[in-house]
Amino acid sequence: MTVYAVAIVNTEGHAESVYIPGGTFQDEGPWELDNTKTVVHITTQIEDIAEWSKVFYYKDGGWADRPPSPGEYYYWKDEEWVFDSEHFWKLVREDRNVRLWKTDWTQISDNDLTDAKKAEWKEYRAVLRMIPAQQSNAKNLKEIIWPTEPS
Repeated sequence: MTVYAVAIVNTEGHAESVYIPGGTFQDEGPWELDNTKTVVHITTQIEDIAEWSKVFYYKDGGWADRPPSPGEYYYWKDEEWVFDSEHFWKLVREDRNVRLWKTDWTQISDNDLTDAKKAEWKEYRAVLRMIPAQQSNAKNLKEIIWPTEPS
């Protein structure tokens, strides 16, 4: 049997790593570095490992097709794509926090803004803080509607 690649598969069947062996490689079974993962030999040629890893998962001793991921904030679990809301909202909050940080100067007492302009910036900052609650259905960064900065 010719082995073209070796996959390290997690408990969900997702190939976390795929290696092209250069000579010797571990037998199939529990991975010696982490026994929660499994070594699986791949006996067909793979042209694009990254694309192959997106399409196939290991199930019941063989490789099965899976539907394309609905987006970059999804992971494969229990034979379906699951939205990783924790990771997604962490990124949104990081972006929001940078926007707040860049406007901190607008709220200090010794800036040259009029009271009306300070109030505009204060409102802008309040809207930024409300984004996670008001846009909780978003599942892609492109769906986030950021307020327009005051001029």
